[in-house]
Amino acid sequence: MRELLLLGHIVFAIIWIGSHILLIALGRRASKGGPVKMVEFIGDSRWLATRLQGPAAFLVLFCGVLLVVEDGFGFTDLWIALALLGFATLLVVTATYLLPEYKQIIQLAESYGADAPDAQAKIRKVVQVMRIDSVVMIAIVLDMIIKPGL
Repeated sequence: MRELLLLGHIVFAIIWIGSHILLIALGRRASKGGPVKMVEFIGDSRWLATRLQGPAAFLVLFCGVLLVVEDGFGFTDLWIALALLGFATLLVVTATYLLPEYKQIIQLAESYGADAPDAQAKIRKVVQVMRIDSVVMIAIVLDMIIKPGL
């Protein structure tokens, strides 16, 4: 059972983090295509976040929690607590900032055009936050490898 949980934890982490890093690359490509491409990128980001990344992230958490129980670790062990803190941070940022911003950007673009200054300013901020999220995700992976406090 442990091996199956570990496989799920790793595979879903690859899907979650890999798709996020791919989005960063696609965002860079879209930025060269102009405002319309950037708005399309935001729409694609929203779609991917709700249909692939979110479910994969929760499956990472689910498998991880079951692994903690299966292996007899504690949720207060430093490396586990750090991973949960990173996950919670990403969840809060996504739910309270990114998803609402995606929606607002699309509405602004529909109302005022893709090149509306407000829409483009929001896109720049969203892309910056997405890059920071990538760093947090990689830090969680590093935490899982190093296992500080163990």
